[in-house]
Amino acid sequence: MESHSNPRGARTKLDLLYHEVLGEVAGLVDRLEAATQSLDAMQKNMQTMGEAQQVLPQQLSRHLTATMEASAKPISQQAQHAIRAMLGDTGTRLDQLARDAAQYACIAHRSARRMALIALMVGGAAGILGGLLAGLALGQILIS
Repeated sequence: MESHSNPRGARTKLDLLYHEVLGEVAGLVDRLEAATQSLDAMQKNMQTMGEAQQVLPQQLSRHLTATMEASAKPISQQAQHAIRAMLGDTGTRLDQLARDAAQYACIAHRSARRMALIALMVGGAAGILGGLLAGLALGQILIS
């Protein structure tokens, strides 16, 4: 009987050992499944991040373009307003300068006409006086 009880006792120990090993294997399998699920989730996350990174330059470009347009529009409007104001002031000054130049030209024209009239009168008087003096001198020569 003793030999019969040994195999049975050994069988029980072997069963216990199998159960323990199977329990550890089952634990390892569970851990592997959890790790696989974590890796799958991480892979999906990385794939999503990779897709986001591929779209990111285009989104950044659009955002940058929109920001530049939004920033450039007020600056452009301010510059146009400043240029218009400056051109308006310059136009006003040029108009005033043109009126002043026309007025000075009119004054210079009148002065030139007066000078010409005075020169004509002085020249005529000088001619008359010269003619009288020449006539007197000729008369003196003829009388003597």
